[in-house]
Amino acid sequence: MKAKIGTRYHKNRTELQKVIPLSTPFILYLDPSSACNLSCKFCPCGGAHKDLWTEEKRGSIGVMDFDLYKKIIDDCQEFPEKIKVLRLYKEGEPLVNKRLPEMIEYARKSGKFETIDFTTNGTLLRPELNRKLIDAGLSRINISVEALDARGYKEISGVEMDYDRFIDNIRDLYEHRGNCRIFIKTMADNIDRDIEQRFYGLFGDICDEIAIEHIANCWPGFENTTEQVNVYHGEGYKEYVVCPRIFYIITVNANGTVSHCIVDWNYKGIIGDARKQSIVDIWNSKEYQDIRLAHLNCRRREITLCKDCMEIESAAVDNIDEYREMLLERMTGKQ
Repeated sequence: MKAKIGTRYHKNRTELQKVIPLSTPFILYLDPSSACNLSCKFCPCGGAHKDLWTEEKRGSIGVMDFDLYKKIIDDCQEFPEKIKVLRLYKEGEPLVNKRLPEMIEYARKSGKFETIDFTTNGTLLRPELNRKLIDAGLSRINISVEALDARGYKEISGVEMDYDRFIDNIRDLYEHRGNCRIFIKTMADNIDRDIEQRFYGLFGDICDEIAIEHIANCWPGFENTTEQVNVYHGEGYKEYVVCPRIFYIITVNANGTVSHCIVDWNYKGIIGDARKQSIVDIWNSKEYQDIRLAHLNCRRREITLCKDCMEIESAAVDNIDEYREMLLERMTGKQ
């Protein structure tokens, strides 16, 4: 197998307690498309669970307007530092947006982002599109594999697919990847040795990194249970007081509204609107600051979006709980 068994997370991470508050976010999540071409049973964002959507969510389904996208990227020039990662993904399938290569190129030419990546189900990849993505300047692509054959995709995602062609298109991307890193992962629990070896056999030679991750609770109010929480950050289950992500991430939905978290699949955590406001102003806004301070004051579960969230227990790789009081003093100016 050519690929290394790896992870989507950076191992050499900045110690957040040393840099909070940040004048520039580390990651900008920007959703090119809130629509998805799959209807996976495990995901509330696709068509399988439309009955759960709020009116705000229902009215937002579609691709991001390209002029709005350019406005947001231009706004980022106001940040004093470069943003480490532009992540062109949130809840939908990025490749549904036909202008994704143009979006990547525009962001690259802005010079404001150290890297540009996105996560995809990979089913829309084609040789011509692969070339456009690479030529545009994509740094990394994360491909989520939902099943190991066409029958599995029909059962899980509700679609008919040519599985051999799916693999061939990923292979084509790998062979023409240039400086782009390809990461392929699947989610499974209690996976047996035969399935593990089949997954590595199918994809281990057509990517740079590969992983089997545990299924985790990542959509608040949808699949969470207090009885069973699977984790894939390697440290076991632990209740968090403070979510670290609100201190270094900003998230823009496909319709231009801004959520205070990437897991806001049902648009319950809106703190601003990039159509009307500068993204820098939203990052520094009272609305976002109040949420950060609420976490530092041990009031995480009082926030609508955060009260049912168990995603950080499953997946957070930073923990700033023990620095909570110090950070509270620093952010409020109290000594």
